Amino acid sequence: MGNAHERARSVVEALEVPAADRIAATEYWTPRRMAQARPPVPHVAENAQARIRDVFSGAHSGTPRTVSSAAPSPLVVAAGSQSSLGDPSSVPHVGKVFFSTPSGDKVCSANLVASENRSTVATAGHCLHDGAGGGFAERFVFAPAYDEGESEHGVWAATELVASKQWVQSSDLEHDYAFAVVEEKNGRTVQDEVGASSPITFNESRGLDYIAYGYPAAAPYDGQTLRRCEGTASDDPAGRSTQGIDCDMTGGASGGPWFLSGGEQNSVNSYKYDADPDSMYGPYFGDGAEQLYDHASSK
Repeated sequence: MGNAHERARSVVEALEVPAADRIAATEYWTPRRMAQARPPVPHVAENAQARIRDVFSGAHSGTPRTVSSAAPSPLVVAAGSQSSLGDPSSVPHVGKVFFSTPSGDKVCSANLVASENRSTVATAGHCLHDGAGGGFAERFVFAPAYDEGESEHGVWAATELVASKQWVQSSDLEHDYAFAVVEEKNGRTVQDEVGASSPITFNESRGLDYIAYGYPAAAPYDGQTLRRCEGTASDDPAGRSTQGIDCDMTGGASGGPWFLSGGEQNSVNSYKYDADPDSMYGPYFGDGAEQLYDHASSK
């Protein structure tokens, strides 16, 4: 059957970023360019009737696993299902990612998760790779605890971008998750700088309660403040293994984390339906997401 590294290679697409490109990325992202960056083209799924297929068989057949942090931050429960203001100081490991594509400068949301390298950031697949027919993002940086145009912890350039083959080859929304490994600065990791990260967990039960965070930038939001939603996950109406929660956040929130009540990240903001703008859908964190995480966190 092969070892764990061989299994990981079967699902992982990765791009190592040269040192010169990392320096250039950090220099590129001025406050003005950050303010002008736009969300990537929304991956809004088609309006479809439920398909009769067994998408959930094996969806969480793996063993549940949680990776904890020595310095997690407290998680404040949201006040309601629709988006309300979030406090970046209460979740300083949540932030924005900025990157460039052939269609221009883009912005998404992301979260620093517990990892061996203390430098692993979770986001959506479409926030670091264009999907089928496209390529990896350039000038990718993470700005933790971003608020009103500033990141008190600076920006951290990616050293490696890690996406799933299913996303890269076919833009499969069930695999719209990804990880970025970011640089160290003067021997300090981004977790050293921020002082916290969130646990991350895989192969949990479906239908759990979540708090989602992100920086929605499309109307009626401007992307300058952190927002959050709260909801109980339900199955995708088109029969995907993804799940949805009540949430009216818009483009720019993509890649933001879904937290369980204990603060563990268990999905990301991914897509919405045209006919249901008040629901946000995210991929199930199963074996595929776990293998991507293992690849990134060991770097």
